[in-house]
Amino acid sequence: MNQGNKLLNVEKLNVCYGKLAVVFDVSVNINAGEVVFLVGRNGAGKTTLLRTIAGFLQPASGEIEFNGKNLNKTGAYKTARMGLKYIHQDKQVFGDLTIRENLELSSYATKDYDWDPVFKMFPKLNTIIERKAGNLSGGEKQMLLIAMAMIGKPALVMLDEPTEGLAPHVIKDLAAIFKEISRTTTLFIVEQNLPLIASIADRVYCMKEGKVVNEITTREQISSMHFEQYL
Repeated sequence: MNQGNKLLNVEKLNVCYGKLAVVFDVSVNINAGEVVFLVGRNGAGKTTLLRTIAGFLQPASGEIEFNGKNLNKTGAYKTARMGLKYIHQDKQVFGDLTIRENLELSSYATKDYDWDPVFKMFPKLNTIIERKAGNLSGGEKQMLLIAMAMIGKPALVMLDEPTEGLAPHVIKDLAAIFKEISRTTTLFIVEQNLPLIASIADRVYCMKEGKVVNEITTREQISSMHFEQYL
């Protein structure tokens, strides 16, 4: 995937919960083909930023533009239909449904019934496709959530702490999967795992107390984990 075209542009975004301001004048931009990470301590505003971009929260002020279209009042469902998918931190799947039925829900929403690309990425899901999603391990649930997000061929996928609570070998597998996904889909990831970020990030935004306080763009600083001070 060729990098360069600006895909997501967030300008001077402010977000409040009631009267409590939690995100202050945040500006980020993501180009097509990039893998961009967002780091910061708990409570820094990372999840709030992603949820606002995805349409689950309305900004108090500022602009969100995706593929040249304003998202400020679009809402989560329409935002997803436009090709911007968001995977929540809680790894919440439809537990009473099978893997097949979870995938069918994504296909129904996007009208994309070609599952071959996600089965090439996650062959295990195909072998256990009739298993209830509620009985999956944490790693398997994350695989299913990513597979569901990839149906419809989104331009941008945002993931909130995808490796949280997962075993090291699963995280290693996810790193390879993220590299594969980035060939066709741009990624914006909230993450705490230092080696993962250092190995695949093109850029890293650092948040503190609701503000973006640094943007790390050089391969040397990323691979040396210059962002560690913000975690």
